[in-house]
Amino acid sequence: MTSLIKAGRNTWLLRGGSNIGFIVVEGKALIVDSGLDKDSARQAAKALEELGAKAHALIITHAHADHFGGAAALKERLGVKVFAPKFEAAIVENPILEPLWLFGGASPVKPLRGKFTLAKPCPVDGLIEESTVNLEGIEVKILPLYGHAPGQIGLAFEDSFFCADAFFPLETLSKHGIPYCTDMDSAIATLKKFEEKAWPFECFLPGHGNTLKDPAPLAEANRKRLEEIRDKVLDLLSAPCDEATIMRGLALALGLAYRDLPHYYLCRTTMYSALASLERGGMVEAFIEGNNLLWRRV
Repeated sequence: MTSLIKAGRNTWLLRGGSNIGFIVVEGKALIVDSGLDKDSARQAAKALEELGAKAHALIITHAHADHFGGAAALKERLGVKVFAPKFEAAIVENPILEPLWLFGGASPVKPLRGKFTLAKPCPVDGLIEESTVNLEGIEVKILPLYGHAPGQIGLAFEDSFFCADAFFPLETLSKHGIPYCTDMDSAIATLKKFEEKAWPFECFLPGHGNTLKDPAPLAEANRKRLEEIRDKVLDLLSAPCDEATIMRGLALALGLAYRDLPHYYLCRTTMYSALASLERGGMVEAFIEGNNLLWRRV
């Protein structure tokens, strides 16, 4: 179920499982993310018709399948140029890197090769980094939103800020329990910027959920959840334990059940990001004992 919502003066959001954004100026459109698959691309093309606009560029905020899986279909259908941050662009062009990453660098098993973790590849026409850039005649500001993905960016235009997956709706936090995070320290730093209103825009367009006038409360809830996960991981290390034990203890502490392999591996990445944050803080360390990899408090 999708719906097209006017957000700012010249911005729109196509609500769906993963949102697709539009910046429209004098009949020219920039698309922000492409949704999961060819059906998302079809819905985006229909929305453009409704807006009476022609797409000139597609910007991928980060290379997770639900945000770029429709890119190849949109490029073929509309002839748009595709732009992405440097790190994320490598995954857009080589989507196997996403499940490869989740499976520890090994060729991924079948459950990690579904469309939610393995998108269709799409050629990237240009790289975008932090700065003000002119994309096909429309000037936008690129802002870093690192943490959820290594190179995730947001786009600012006039009164609007497309903020990707910097934070998730409360219902998503409740449903999934452990939000996906590759760098917990960076993610928390990003969330604190929203809490501190470092980006004073009138309208915030997230990758999931409704548009917001004030994202601070939601950013705070997301930050507290990540900090809770990190604290619970540290609590579990009152005695040395292996990673599987940490994962079981984390599920028990948060009252959740891992639904399937993709959910487990996505949550495991966040668990690793918590361990990395604690290790950088000098609070835990890994060691080998009896041919087992264990973690302990320092």
